Amino acid sequence: MNKILLFLFLYANIVFGQTLDTIKKIEIYYGIGAQCFPKDGIYAKSEKFTFEKNNDGNFELVTLHKVWHISEQNATVFSKDSSVTNINKKCDSKVLSDLIISLNTDKQNFSYNFLSSKINKPTTHRIKKLAKELDRSYAIECDGLFDCEYRNETIDSIKKFVHFNNFVDKMNLTNHPMLHIGYQNLARITITSQNNVISYNFSFVNNVIGQPIEKTYNQKYILSSISVNLIANEKIRELIPKNTITYDAFDFNKITNEYIRWYLEN
Repeated sequence: MNKILLFLFLYANIVFGQTLDTIKKIEIYYGIGAQCFPKDGIYAKSEKFTFEKNNDGNFELVTLHKVWHISEQNATVFSKDSSVTNINKKCDSKVLSDLIISLNTDKQNFSYNFLSSKINKPTTHRIKKLAKELDRSYAIECDGLFDCEYRNETIDSIKKFVHFNNFVDKMNLTNHPMLHIGYQNLARITITSQNNVISYNFSFVNNVIGQPIEKTYNQKYILSSISVNLIANEKIRELIPKNTITYDAFDFNKITNEYIRWYLEN
């Protein structure tokens, strides 16, 4: 009984105790990379945004730390380059609070109802371009009148996201993300409070949206949970500069291309 009460106490403090008053620092990290053997070239790059409280008790985006890992000489020599940019830009407390709430709330909102007003509708040109890249031009090109009518229905169906919910159903948004050796594409939000450190991991390996969100307590897996909440993606983009790879990583419009590919391949 005492163990149950202790668990409930810890859970309540972790979920509901994260307020801007108790938080000291927030870090948003994003990294992508892959082994490039045997070719040379950039094989990994990452960004880390650090938010800290100023003397007035308000949060500021303090620094942006960029890192590049580069392979040289047939991938036998590796070098590392980095830069730190001082930003010192005051943050909107409302956006920060909304981000914290979204990270701790399971909305299961990866759906067309949520995304319909947030993603761009695909154009015919875009559909044909992706079909060509996938060697699926036969699915949308036509010769005869009847064939064209069928192909036009296919294009029209893609444009209207007719089977979008089927597309979502094919994704596994309830389990821990798969681990890929030699490849990474992930984001992590680390919130440091007075009494704990909580991390929220977004894996872009299984899908382009980084969901579900995996939450760990004090980085020791004392408490771990899985949730889906695309509002977190929006709030992250509101907090960081636009000309960054992290901003692009959380862009909902990547879903459109992913949906077109899925439709043409199925």
